[in-house]
Amino acid sequence: MKDRNKHPVISVIGRETERIRKNHAYRFLLFSGPAIGILLLFFMFREGVARDFSIAVVDKDQSVLSVKISNALNAAPDVNVHFKPTDLFQARQLLEKGSVDAIVLLPDNLEKSVFQGLHAPVPIYINGTNVLKAGIIQRSVLTTLKTISGGIQLKKLLLSGKNQQEAIARVIPVSLDKHVLYNPYSNYNYFLNSALLFVMLYLFTFLSSIYTFGNELKRGTGLDLLETGDHSVRLAMLGKMLPYTVIFSGFSIFINYLLYVVEGLPLNGNYPFIFISQLITIITYQLMGMMLVAATSNLRLSLSLGGAYVMMGITFSGLTFPVEGMPLLARYLTYLFPFTWWEKIMISQSFRGAGLEEAYPYLCFILIFTVISIAFLPLYKRRLAEEKHWGKK
Repeated sequence: MKDRNKHPVISVIGRETERIRKNHAYRFLLFSGPAIGILLLFFMFREGVARDFSIAVVDKDQSVLSVKISNALNAAPDVNVHFKPTDLFQARQLLEKGSVDAIVLLPDNLEKSVFQGLHAPVPIYINGTNVLKAGIIQRSVLTTLKTISGGIQLKKLLLSGKNQQEAIARVIPVSLDKHVLYNPYSNYNYFLNSALLFVMLYLFTFLSSIYTFGNELKRGTGLDLLETGDHSVRLAMLGKMLPYTVIFSGFSIFINYLLYVVEGLPLNGNYPFIFISQLITIITYQLMGMMLVAATSNLRLSLSLGGAYVMMGITFSGLTFPVEGMPLLARYLTYLFPFTWWEKIMISQSFRGAGLEEAYPYLCFILIFTVISIAFLPLYKRRLAEEKHWGKK
């Protein structure tokens, strides 16, 4: 017998709490999985900047200059000279085995050519299979070589009678006054973890929503849910979603604590708006889980599609590859994922400190997904009530 003195929403909350308590899959999706995923990503990218890539230096010149170059490369923050093979053949074997990521060849007569004013190229062989790693190594090696080359030119000009100011102007006739805005340390922890931690949160939000809504069909308990909710699908959904909303909102606060308090992520905008946007995105993914179950009436298929959908959202969000560089069709596909608009809110409010008038349209795009999902409530109610949809895996 149902307790008639309780509000239907309270009854559904109690029913759902009991299911969470008894089912280990619910507990994993709600507690263990998100906690493990969030902490793993947090510590994985906590270093912030990729450093100490292994390189090999083949010193064929064995001169004072070549030793100076080798020591300068080893002192660079991004690379470490782990090997000094005697010839290029040995260095190539190290590169093919993956023991090093690049080879710097200091050729014969390097010092002699430099002090005679002749062109002295230094070949660099870089493993380009990892674009990010290759770019960092190339930048670090080129910066080191240019610094040493500039120092040699500066010394020559000073010896020829130029004063220091004139000599520097000859060596660097055009200087770059660089200002990196919003992420001044080029910290990967900032822009990766601010997105990936929430991807992990939304993934478990979506999957847990699919699992709990799909389980009602799989176990044939849909009529019991509707009866507990006083035959109102809206009250039933409100009570069913609320415990999950509270739990995942707690994880959202935990992520914010890790990012803003522990790691010092810039917060240049409006934090209440950021948190409200997180809460709305959580609710949206919950409702989208219901929508997917209603559309397919198949738990296993819904879980597969849901996982793929969330992970595709990372690809099309512009996190790893700028949206501006994508083909036109891919750019239109970015509109199909709530995460795209959540990331824009995060960048706008946290990093750039833009006005709320810029962020409101992004939130409206997320709310479009919310409204579309709510439109599937009548269909989900029919799925719950019709026996032919029960028992599907």
